[in-house]
Amino acid sequence: MLASPWRARRRGSCVEASRRAWSAGRSCARLAGVALALALAVSPGVAFAQAEALLDEGKSLMKKGKVAEACPKLEESYRLSPRSATLLALAMCHEKQGKVATAWAEYIDLGAAARKEGNKRLEADAKARGAKLELSLPRLTLSVPRAAAVEGLEVTLDGAPVDGALWGQARPIDHGQHKVSASAPGRKPWEHSVSIKRGERKTVALPALAKDASAAAQPAPAAEAPAPAASVAAASEKGSAAAGDGAAGPGKGAAGPGKGAAAPGKGAAGPGKGAAGPGKGAAGSEKGPAAAEAGKGAAGPGKAAAGPETDASPAAPPAAEEPEPSSGSSPRHTGSFVIEAGVAGGALIGLMDAGSFGDLSAYSYSYNIPEGELIAPCDDEVCHASFDPAIGPFAGGEAFIGFAISEDLHLGARVLGGYRFGGGYFVVGGPSVSMRLGRVWLGLSGLVGPVGQQANVTGIKGEIPSEVVHLNYGRSEVAVNAREGSLPESALVETLAFGGSVDVSLVLADLPSAGWTSGALLLSVSPTVMKGLDGWVFAAPASLGYRFY
Repeated sequence: MLASPWRARRRGSCVEASRRAWSAGRSCARLAGVALALALAVSPGVAFAQAEALLDEGKSLMKKGKVAEACPKLEESYRLSPRSATLLALAMCHEKQGKVATAWAEYIDLGAAARKEGNKRLEADAKARGAKLELSLPRLTLSVPRAAAVEGLEVTLDGAPVDGALWGQARPIDHGQHKVSASAPGRKPWEHSVSIKRGERKTVALPALAKDASAAAQPAPAAEAPAPAASVAAASEKGSAAAGDGAAGPGKGAAGPGKGAAAPGKGAAGPGKGAAGPGKGAAGSEKGPAAAEAGKGAAGPGKAAAGPETDASPAAPPAAEEPEPSSGSSPRHTGSFVIEAGVAGGALIGLMDAGSFGDLSAYSYSYNIPEGELIAPCDDEVCHASFDPAIGPFAGGEAFIGFAISEDLHLGARVLGGYRFGGGYFVVGGPSVSMRLGRVWLGLSGLVGPVGQQANVTGIKGEIPSEVVHLNYGRSEVAVNAREGSLPESALVETLAFGGSVDVSLVLADLPSAGWTSGALLLSVSPTVMKGLDGWVFAAPASLGYRFY
């Protein structure tokens, strides 16, 4: 009973101290919250100010021609505050620096950003600048033949992985020196340097990677070999020498199946397995390639390091590297000759309502003259036959022979011809120009040549001299007196036609190589309109051809 007041006072003091501590904690929490809010509010403002300063400095350096110093500052400015104005300045800087592929990609991003902002003027400017650069983009194709496409193959360009879907495709790249690398599990890595110029196209073909058996030819000492350095970094949970098995215990090797470089509880160089188990990774991968493809250990007591039973196989000779294609063999290379050949087919429509089907001297016609009626003989000068329209399919071929003014502009001559089923033909040709826009070639051709069609004969008409037209009721021609059955049912009518065509070609397959087969497979349509001496000719040919660059 005497202790009760003291205990009450003690409890009261404890409660009071707790309240004071709680109150102090709340105050600290409030102060921390206010500091955090101020930091969050101030941080964007500071970043924006830094971005503005870097933007102004970059623009100033660019005006002085110091683009190598200006571009990094503009890049940092855009990282701190991504704005369209900064991206425009950065793209212009990279363009002046000669990095046309980088600038082209930035102009595309700028156009998309301007479209979202509703800035049509900036969007149009970005598109125009990007389209101008696209004509001079260097393009590099990484060709991976079937023999080189082993499992796990990784291809990198300047250290960046290249997705397998992009193998064999021409990709824009900045001009200059670039490094292509390839690696695969259990294979020797491969590297190749390639230099590409502005507007140039090149292809790098990867060789088949040689098998890597170098580790099998280097036996390690027996149990006295120290644990590999990787075991120190990889040891976990139980340390590099776990309890239960010593550093040279009877367990697994330094990299047993499914274990790390020094798996817990396993020895660094046990007698059971070697330094690298068969088909297992050297650093703990479950199915990774062995550093040495030999099945057993390098120095385990179970097998000799290089004994008669497990002699190390000699390393496979490295695959021959395919030489870099020369600039002269680059697809669509400027200054080279271009040849295209293909098969064509379509419809031929002849609207030649007048012509000759042979000797007309067997026919005569009559017309009025002042003295009476004159019976005049026919010939090709004063008489002509009339025909119905003729429509029918045709089959033939097409060809283009020209010169590459640039990689996207070809000048030359085009020839198109074929046989019309049911009777007829056409063989026309003339100057032609082709321009590439992405995967489409657009062209214009001027054409001239003979055209013939088998058509139904509807009659023969003779010409009346102009001085006696008034005596023949104003008619300038009159029907020829032909005996019934004397006219042929149909005849081949021919004419010389002049006109042109619009050529649209889709690239079905782009097949660049270092050999003479380098080129592209094209599917083309060429709507054609021509004016004959008597009537019109229309053709709608489609062709499948191969253009050799």
